[in-house]
Amino acid sequence: MPDTNAQTRASYDRVAADYGARFQDEMDHKPFDRRMLNWLIDRVGALGPICDLGCGPGQIARYLHSQGAETFGIDLSQKMVEQARALNPGLRFEQGDMLALTPVADQAFGGIAAFYCLIHIPPQQLPTALAEIYRVLRPDGTLLMTFHIGQEVRHLDEWWGQPVDLDFHFYEREAIKARLAEAGFTLEEAIERDPYPDIEVATRRAYLFARRPMVRSTP
Repeated sequence: MPDTNAQTRASYDRVAADYGARFQDEMDHKPFDRRMLNWLIDRVGALGPICDLGCGPGQIARYLHSQGAETFGIDLSQKMVEQARALNPGLRFEQGDMLALTPVADQAFGGIAAFYCLIHIPPQQLPTALAEIYRVLRPDGTLLMTFHIGQEVRHLDEWWGQPVDLDFHFYEREAIKARLAEAGFTLEEAIERDPYPDIEVATRRAYLFARRPMVRSTP
């Protein structure tokens, strides 16, 4: 069975420089995303730092920092982490695997922004990823996750002239809500939007706010 994590890491290593150049200022063109991040900051309050999970070149972390939030970025690709550090001096970025965030302590973060990082996680590995997110989030902490809505898998074997091996998994909102509940989260908001014309891939997108409860419920 192919190691999809290794394929994803190697693919983003190859395109990291192009990706950073194209997406470093992405938040300037996405007012709805900025509003969602502001909501996340409000919900987290003084509970602790907000992790930009799957941070890429750090555009989410930079916006959170600009709004006064303490933030910390994690990405699977070491080359992408290097881009984030170069583009956002003074902010902290580290390499890490969301399926096994072993260097990260339990309950390390008051909030997590997971913008389109679950799109590279196949359905059978979603419980593992969400369990790790739950583990590193503090009780009463908030997760904001985004994803493309649908049931398809889009594959890329070339990106900006570089060979890649990437699967982009689309998910239905109800399926992700069910996985969040199974992981122990309490869903608070589920919002959808259409894409920004001429700015991003033309897919419908979901934004889910979920909280780790103070006391985990038992079945």
